[in-house]
Amino acid sequence: MIARSSLPCLTTALRLMRLVCLTIAWVAAVAAILAARPDGMIASVGALAFGLFILLTIVRLRWDSLVILSVLAAVTWLLLDEMPDAAEVLAGGRRVLIFAALLPTMALVRATAMTMPSVHATQRRLGALPAGASAGGQQLAAHVFGGIINTGAFALLSAALPDDADRPQRRAAAEAVIRGMVSSSAWSPFFVAFAIGQNFVAPIYAWIAIAIGMLSALFFTCATLVGLNRDFSLARLRLSLDCLRPVAWRLVIVLLSVLLVALAFGLTALSAVVVVMPLLVLLQLFRHRDKARHILGQTREAMHSTADDLVVITAAMLVAFFATQNDSLAGLVANIHQGQIPGWVALMATPLAMMLLSVVGIHPVITSTALLATFSGGGADVYPALLVQAHLIGWGAGTMSSVASLSVLTCGGLYRVPTRQLVFGDNMLCGFLYSLLGGAMLVAFNFMMGHA
Repeated sequence: MIARSSLPCLTTALRLMRLVCLTIAWVAAVAAILAARPDGMIASVGALAFGLFILLTIVRLRWDSLVILSVLAAVTWLLLDEMPDAAEVLAGGRRVLIFAALLPTMALVRATAMTMPSVHATQRRLGALPAGASAGGQQLAAHVFGGIINTGAFALLSAALPDDADRPQRRAAAEAVIRGMVSSSAWSPFFVAFAIGQNFVAPIYAWIAIAIGMLSALFFTCATLVGLNRDFSLARLRLSLDCLRPVAWRLVIVLLSVLLVALAFGLTALSAVVVVMPLLVLLQLFRHRDKARHILGQTREAMHSTADDLVVITAAMLVAFFATQNDSLAGLVANIHQGQIPGWVALMATPLAMMLLSVVGIHPVITSTALLATFSGGGADVYPALLVQAHLIGWGAGTMSSVASLSVLTCGGLYRVPTRQLVFGDNMLCGFLYSLLGGAMLVAFNFMMGHA
């Protein structure tokens, strides 16, 4: 029996081992991209390290993560006639290795952004906005920051809210930043949602999906700014946009860097992100060496805290990979519907199902991987980029008002608002309309492109 005095040492050792394994997987994923060998020895080593990280993490998963994994295990049992052998598991590990690079990369970017003077200048300007323009300004800022640092935008923007803000003001601000952040998943290559979606289509369609997402996100943002802010005016919109001026050029540089590297070297959007962003951070650290220790420390802590999300996402993608490899999912669908599924069904079902099931606690990663695996690859008569965009809209709509949404849970704590008020408020209706009207817009595009 292990003595109680040795338990802290064992916990520390396991924590360190998890960090080492994930770091090896991160480096291997980037090296495999640079070497253009996604199935080579480097990728295999990274997959093995990533697998060990997952095994070491399972023993400390949160209960909600265990519930999701239990559902995925049941889905796997229903879909697969036989369990994958060692070679197939290794192939699947190489396929999902990119996630071992994405989440740590985003943690590094988030930690760096929190130290930048331009970001702090934006915080100060947001805090000085008049009460009538505060919610709109927070939504716009959350959309811009969320497109790069995801949930890190919540901590950043909550600090800009005045300490004496009353509960209605805090609730309005929390709902606004959730709407702003999650809707940026429609166009941002920095989201896990995009990483999942691009696995089911050719790279060119993923880029087209981003372009379409800029349009859908613009429509959603304009509609909610006008519809939910009674005192909305162009003058107040200009005030809100002025708050973003200190960071505008930096964000443009980041997005253009990712795009240019992807086009120049033929990389997918996700691969470009995990290669370019650490280089940009290194340039920042070279200029501000005094911040290096703090940034690396915050990144290390984030790599520990996001372990649950990493395991859940990886498990879902592995289930989808194995199901599509042995055509078991296609056989199941064939028993329900003969022939190709109409595109309008796929484009409406994907965002609506993701949103509605998220409200009752079913994580979008489960719904989306099942639907994308069903509808992609010719399963539905749909233009591939539109299917990816339907998935991204569904992800944003689903995480807007879900009882299990990390965005809702985080904002509830930071803004000191009960999560039930954030779930059963304006954002639930916004999420439903976003998925419904967004899907309808994509159906129209699909018809115009000659699909059913």
